[in-house]
Amino acid sequence: MTNPTAAMRMLITYAVCIPVALVVGYLLTNPLDYGMLGFLGLLIAVLVSPIFIRWYYPLLVFALNAPIICFFLPGKPTFTQVVIIITLVIIVTERILSGEKRSVSVPVMTWPLMFIMAVTYMTAELNGGISLHALSGDTGGGRKYIDIFIGCGVFFALSSQTIPRNKRTLYLILYMLPGLLGMIGNLFPFLPSPLNKINLLIPPTSLYEDGISIGTTRLTEFSFAIGTVMYYMLARYGLGGILSGRHPFRGLIFGSAFFMSMLGGFRSSLGGMAMLLVLMFFFEGLHRTRLLPAILLCGVLAVTVLATCSDKLPYTFQRSMSFLPLKWDSEVLVDANGTAEWRFAMWRVLWPQVPNYLLLGKGYTITKEDYEMMGQGQFANLGGANIDPSQQGLALSGDYHSGPLSALLTFGLWGGIAILWLMGATFYVLYCNYKYGDPELRILNIYLFASCIGSIIGYMFIFGSYKDSMAGYGGMAAFSLAMNGGLGKRPARAASNPRIKPLPQRVPQPA
Repeated sequence: MTNPTAAMRMLITYAVCIPVALVVGYLLTNPLDYGMLGFLGLLIAVLVSPIFIRWYYPLLVFALNAPIICFFLPGKPTFTQVVIIITLVIIVTERILSGEKRSVSVPVMTWPLMFIMAVTYMTAELNGGISLHALSGDTGGGRKYIDIFIGCGVFFALSSQTIPRNKRTLYLILYMLPGLLGMIGNLFPFLPSPLNKINLLIPPTSLYEDGISIGTTRLTEFSFAIGTVMYYMLARYGLGGILSGRHPFRGLIFGSAFFMSMLGGFRSSLGGMAMLLVLMFFFEGLHRTRLLPAILLCGVLAVTVLATCSDKLPYTFQRSMSFLPLKWDSEVLVDANGTAEWRFAMWRVLWPQVPNYLLLGKGYTITKEDYEMMGQGQFANLGGANIDPSQQGLALSGDYHSGPLSALLTFGLWGGIAILWLMGATFYVLYCNYKYGDPELRILNIYLFASCIGSIIGYMFIFGSYKDSMAGYGGMAAFSLAMNGGLGKRPARAASNPRIKPLPQRVPQPA
């Protein structure tokens, strides 16, 4: 006997799927354009909406570090931004429909993020509004404002749930290892058709028309991707667990990833990793063990060997370590010093302009003429090296390669207050969980706290971007809160009344 409910469900399924299949088949017979891609993307979003509603939180954690773009949407937003917006919509809807749904409440993080959004909105409105050149706006720069708003949303979305104890390892993998997908960006020349279509989702960093030479070609995305392996191992096992003699393969994998990460040739990456290792070494208490003299001895031997062959190493390795006072190839020094001098020249011109923007920052707004000149590369041809560094493309777009400058010049004194407030709040949250968090998460809490300190130092003195800091600091704090189930608190001491003196104990007398 036929089940009426199952039959009705089957008829509804056919009634929906058959017309959709016919429409999609007809559209695919025509040449693809952005309008059609947008319609297909919207259709796919509707079809997979039940998956998002059921699994939105794991998808959010996965998307935070996944280097995927939604090429079929106007402006090509990142997959992270799309998932964050969907997550916030689902969270708000759940809160409206069910009063039992509650996020982890941490006002110490909420207030600075609200202040940042208010400062961003006011600065944008007083400097011409938020306009997107990709959507035929008269001015550009609006995308950076949106990056800040969505970056603030990372905290509220990620802290909306508490991660169960039995799923902590899974969520740690989802949070950190999707960065490995970035390797695909450097594999574009080697992917045969139709596999190279994946680069629509993960775009190549360069076409590498001259081919790839390992050790000479700067493999940017590969370097960042392999770095996620080191960060995952530090968060999962800690530095002590990696150096443990009982697990020699951990040290081998970590060391291999460390050397391969230098294929990108980034000094900041190597310096940041060294800073993180030093901080974790002390926070884990390894300086009080026998590892300290062993590490010092290995360090002296490594520097001695490196000094004898430093200028013979591959180009990218030399460039990564060129900040060390050793002998390097002259071509490497010219390249490294050239990029540093470009930054110093821009900073020397821009810092004197900061007092003019303390009350009202200049914002991110870019005129249509400036946007066209940057797109055509005309700024590089206006006088060559004699051009005013403040008129170069990156400077006009707000990419100053300096954390304090990106806050003060773009959003004035209020931007400086906002970023310091956010840093202090993140530091407080991660310190509390480092001191009083779940003992089972001791290694992860040490890693997050050390990462926060390293990030603050790097933002102030090495490299920083204001628009990326909201997602960075808010994401660290939210992930720590979700894993620990909230903010760690100092254990309450036993209550005692100093006015009540204990009664003296009577000593029994011998018979």
